[in-house]
Amino acid sequence: MSDLLQADVALNEGEVDFNVEQHTAYMENFNQKQNGHLAAVTPIPTVPAGIFPGSKTSLDQVADGDTIAVPNDASNTARAYALLQKIGWIKLDPNKDLSTVTQQDIVENPHHLKFTEMKSLTIPSVRSDFSYIVITGAIIYNAKIDPQTALAKEDILPHLLLQLVVQDKDKDAQWVKDIADAYYSDEFKEYMKKNNNGLWFVPDGE
Repeated sequence: MSDLLQADVALNEGEVDFNVEQHTAYMENFNQKQNGHLAAVTPIPTVPAGIFPGSKTSLDQVADGDTIAVPNDASNTARAYALLQKIGWIKLDPNKDLSTVTQQDIVENPHHLKFTEMKSLTIPSVRSDFSYIVITGAIIYNAKIDPQTALAKEDILPHLLLQLVVQDKDKDAQWVKDIADAYYSDEFKEYMKKNNNGLWFVPDGE
């Protein structure tokens, strides 16, 4: 599916049994806004959001009025601004929860950076129009962008780890436990060791 909302609608309506492409913050937002009944079962390997080159190739080239593309869906917008604070380009209101900050919560922006909030999927195709871009894991992966080219990566907050998500009524089913167990199996750990080129953050399992 090309769109996470479609994937959640399909799961919510029982067309699919589970999905593995969203974090808790997104799922909770879906449940609230779409009257969903989805449940997160266990965190799974996640690709951190990162800031990547647009027309500029290094963080120390940042200059007054530079433009930055950031995702426009609420939870990922907050991630982008948290990352920009981490690298010291902006300061966010310390009284606000990092997981819900918006552009309005920027209290210092010494470089007068200009932010364009847009659909994550479209950011890679217009990256040369911006000085820098901030994109999240699945977008990095799908756009075949080398994760090693990230200029900085976020510190993943627990609610931003991708999750195995099922309908609430299925969360204690044996088949769901079996899928969760597979993520913590020795075979899967071995696979991730061999195939993780720096793209994936792997949560500690049971």
